[in-house]
Amino acid sequence: MNRMVMSLPLALVLLASIGCSKKATPKNEADKHDHGQEAGEARGSHVPLEGIRGLRLMKVAEPRLEGRWVPGEAIGDEAAQALLSSPVKGIVSQILTAPGLTRGEGATLALIQSPELARLKAQWIAARAKLSRTQADLAREERLFQAGAGARRDLESVRSEADTAKAEEEAARLGLEAVGLKPGDAGATFTLKAPASGSVVAWKVQRGQGVEAGQEMGTFQAAQAAVVRLELSQPGPIGWTSGTVSEVRQANGRTWKARLEGTPATLTTDTRRLSYRLRFVGGQLPIPGTSVEVKVPMEKGVFLPQAALQQVEGRWGVFVVEKEQAEFRPVKRGTEIKDEVLVLEGLKPGETVVAEGAYLLKAYQQKRTQPEGEEGGHGH
Repeated sequence: MNRMVMSLPLALVLLASIGCSKKATPKNEADKHDHGQEAGEARGSHVPLEGIRGLRLMKVAEPRLEGRWVPGEAIGDEAAQALLSSPVKGIVSQILTAPGLTRGEGATLALIQSPELARLKAQWIAARAKLSRTQADLAREERLFQAGAGARRDLESVRSEADTAKAEEEAARLGLEAVGLKPGDAGATFTLKAPASGSVVAWKVQRGQGVEAGQEMGTFQAAQAAVVRLELSQPGPIGWTSGTVSEVRQANGRTWKARLEGTPATLTTDTRRLSYRLRFVGGQLPIPGTSVEVKVPMEKGVFLPQAALQQVEGRWGVFVVEKEQAEFRPVKRGTEIKDEVLVLEGLKPGETVVAEGAYLLKAYQQKRTQPEGEEGGHGH
């Protein structure tokens, strides 16, 4: 009897617990249903525009096919560059031109005092004097032999000396010509001259510095630019193929034709863009470093501001507006030119898109689609 009395309170506690659980279950399920519905609405692709400031809308224009003027730079062809060096060992006594200053062909760029050059000149002078003496001796012995007053053996000996002297003079002369000098012009100073009309790009030596024979002293660039270089973002114009002739213009109104030299296969290491090269076709060419513009043929499509395109979950797209709501729509992105982007597919003429402030809609959409945190749970 006592055991039954002691079990009654325990039974009442269990019944109360079961009743609480049965009453709580519908409420929890309703909560789950309500939260699931809210989460589903939050994950919707439509974003209301009401209350979002900083947006600018625009109508999608008709697709067009046209070329775009892209900034570029006229540069010297690598084949038109030359390394400046001294063919003899010496000391730089003077540098007579600064980098970037145009100099005519044959103009003096630098002077090098060279004991080696002086030695070569002295060898040539000595060899020439010996040749002159032996030739005079040979002429005398030939006259004596013809008159019967000289021996053949003496004549042959002098003739051999004259041949040796001639060979030595020729070797000394070739030694001077090998360093680019005529024997009569050679001295103790080597004159470094401009190989063409142009300018020194940069010096690698300074006054008073010693140089070895063949050491690079600087770089020289021909006065005319032969190539135009420009960079485009990926993917680049698909229809722009090797050999295509494009227009090139300068701010002062001068124009040229230039032919595309191949298409880039890799990106530049610094800007991560595609680098194109075009070669000028005739005409009076600009100087290296001149800023120019190149007309690049584009594909047919719509041009939108860069700010209109946003990347969501790895896809490029725009926010299309309809009935005060914006919906993200993926598009096919083309070449990026200055502050505009070519859109090849995904839009129709007359549709309204967000041209500025699209990043606000992207952030708003991402915030709505974030899953609810653990702190949002319910407790009893």
